[in-house]
Amino acid sequence: MQEVQVGNSRYIRDLNLTGIFRLIQKYGPISRKELAENTGYSAATITNHVKRLIDEGFVIETDKGSSTGGRRPVYLTVNPEQGYILAVDIEVKQIRILLFDLNLKVKEKLELSIEVRTAEEVLQILAEQIRSFCRQNDIKEEKIIGMGVVLPGLVDNKNGYLHFAPNLKWRDIDIKGYFEKALGYKIVVENEAKAAVLGEKELAFPDVENMVYVSINEGIGCGIIFNGSLYRGASGNAGEFGHIIIDSKGPECHCGNFGCWETLASTKYISNRYFEETGKIIPYLDLCKQAIADNEILLEIVKETARNIAIGLVNIVNSLSPEVLVIGGNILALKNYIMEDIEEILTEKALSVLKQKVELACSKLGNKAALYGIARMVFDINIEEEIIARIN
Repeated sequence: MQEVQVGNSRYIRDLNLTGIFRLIQKYGPISRKELAENTGYSAATITNHVKRLIDEGFVIETDKGSSTGGRRPVYLTVNPEQGYILAVDIEVKQIRILLFDLNLKVKEKLELSIEVRTAEEVLQILAEQIRSFCRQNDIKEEKIIGMGVVLPGLVDNKNGYLHFAPNLKWRDIDIKGYFEKALGYKIVVENEAKAAVLGEKELAFPDVENMVYVSINEGIGCGIIFNGSLYRGASGNAGEFGHIIIDSKGPECHCGNFGCWETLASTKYISNRYFEETGKIIPYLDLCKQAIADNEILLEIVKETARNIAIGLVNIVNSLSPEVLVIGGNILALKNYIMEDIEEILTEKALSVLKQKVELACSKLGNKAALYGIARMVFDINIEEEIIARIN
């Protein structure tokens, strides 16, 4: 019986230790007194745990604050160089990598272009590039607390498995298993839109309890925050609004249906429609660089796309009634040409009692939203084990 009590005592001690570290990471610089006042822990508990965190280099003391009558308080903050997180966003034509320090601040970045290759070839090249990236930035393997990978597709987050990424043409790939073997890091895998909604909530909308992030690229994905938490649904893949049908006579979708939202409102749709009208094959981002206002054909296609985007958003507002509806992805290269039309159609077609309660916004983090979100996930999942392993 005594052994059980000791085990429980150690568990509670470790829980308190990592809980205090999380508070310092989130609210620092913060004093020991402020930690005690806002946690319910005794001053002695705070002092003991902070000492352990300082001794092992996870926390450092900063300049003293202003005095309110006694000694000036010493403030605590996380030592940003005590650990690092790699965040990887695999898109259709490029890969973005951000290196975060322990304060979840970006330390370095790398972008790679993807040629038409198999998934195995891309993953092998990516692993090689990540090793080189870490060497160039003098980041030792033992300082990496984990790596997060986001993809535009159906993901088994628990097992780190990609079921299907249609726009990448990837199917049934053990992403977690591959990178754990190739790099030796702890791996977290997530759908791009789900990671992005976490990033937007964390940094742009921290007080919002119900929000939807709509990622519009070559496909359309959605991430949902419900009552303050990421909503996954029974399958783990809730949010596939890209496959709501907005025109049953529309184009065939890779899912087998016709007229799915993403076939009529994605960046791919704009490129395809331009080819139909002109016979010219021009990538979407190159189209965005044109003088759109002076190109009647392109301008009409963009406005048509805006109307189709709005129809899908009406369905989201009417079904979920979010406080905030965020649009992200490469579609924002055209935001000056689409947002007014989207707002107008939302006002016209969404149920008024629901529309009045929703804020329509463009992503505040741009193409880094998913990277910030997955970095936070890696931190939350791994930091407790990392601290306990290094301190005990």
